[in-house]
Parts: sequence; structure tokens; C-alpha cells
Amino acid sequence: MLTTFYYIDLYNKQQQNQPETEREYFMRMAREMKQARILKKRQARKEHIKAIFAAALNLFKSKPVANTNSVYGH
Repeated sequence: MLTTFYYIDLYNKQQQNQPETEREYFMRMAREMKQARILKKRQARKEHIKAIFAAALNLFKSKPVANTNSVYGH
């Protein structure tokens, strides 16, 4: 059983020394672009949620009133 793992490890080491093929390059670039799109969408969603919370917080803020007459419209 241990020899099987040794052969697998040896095979993987040989694979690391080989240059990347054109297909592997394009597949890696596609994965990286997909991850970049996911991160961009996640960041946009986070900014949108922050904006919603900021707008909701501004609804509950009250400004100080100089005197009580202005509150009642006098």
C-alpha cells in the first residue's frame, strides 16, 4: 500500500516539473476570471447592503429642535 502512495507522489512530482499546456493555461485563466467575477459581485452586494442600512439609519435620525413651538407648527 505504501508503494502505491510513493508512485502517486512520484507521478505528481514529475507533473510539477512539466510546463503548463495551453489548455491548462486557459482553464486556469477561466477559473481565475470566474473567481474575480464572484468577488466583484460579492463586493457590490456588500456595498448595496451597507447603503440600505445607512439609508434606514438616516430615517430614524432626528434633528434637534430649537424650541417646542416649531414642533407643533406655531
